[in-house]
Amino acid sequence: MKQRILAGVGIAAMMALLAGCDEIKFNGSLNVLEQMTFTQSRGPADGARVVEWDLSRAGGAAVLNPGQFPTKIILGQSGQNKELTMEVSNANPATVIKMKFDKNINLGENFTLTAAQLGQNFDLTGTLATKVEKSPEQTGWEYCTTQVPQTVCRSAKSADASVEKAAADIARFDGSIPSAREIPTASNPQFVKGPGQFNGPVPYTPTCSTVWVTRPGNMYVRFYYETTTRDINARFVQGEKTLANYLGQASETQKINTYQGMCN
Repeated sequence: MKQRILAGVGIAAMMALLAGCDEIKFNGSLNVLEQMTFTQSRGPADGARVVEWDLSRAGGAAVLNPGQFPTKIILGQSGQNKELTMEVSNANPATVIKMKFDKNINLGENFTLTAAQLGQNFDLTGTLATKVEKSPEQTGWEYCTTQVPQTVCRSAKSADASVEKAAADIARFDGSIPSAREIPTASNPQFVKGPGQFNGPVPYTPTCSTVWVTRPGNMYVRFYYETTTRDINARFVQGEKTLANYLGQASETQKINTYQGMCN
């Protein structure tokens, strides 16, 4: 059974969200009661009819007729503005409406965005209830990677042989190279064997160096799942008249580790 650890934290959640670049994605239903007209500033994009609420480029209009439509809403921030994007499935493709307002406007558990703030002829008002639940702690194993040192040894003789062969090949086509032995000793000798693998006497002293390599592994963990659920109830109002209302919910679950063992 899940244990509730936090409820009714809409103010803190919304302020934290809209102060950064995270997004909250709602699924719900928009009930349009009366014909609504939105200021249109941009044409189609990505196959959708886009209505962007941007006063600096206003021009034209878009209309939503009465009806009840499945609608997705995304709350977030775009550049210097906070943004609410609505994807209304009233046609195919869906109508996308972007509402932008000043980044300094904070939305709380009870919020109102005025017509002046939106640049439209109606207000957007509503509530946002947030609750956070966590599951009982669990244990298990997780994939991980770790970096370990590895010694690599190279034989100077193998490098000399490679250099002489390369010089001899060049000499066949270029008479300016009289002898392969005039080429300097290679600075990066050829790999022979790893550490501890020399089974007999080595006639040439190997050159060894240490490199770091990534290896896969598993680690023991203790963890729980945290689920954040947000319910939004919003209305588009004009004076005392409600033009439309929206009910939606967003839910997100993340795994949180409370202990991580060694990766091996």
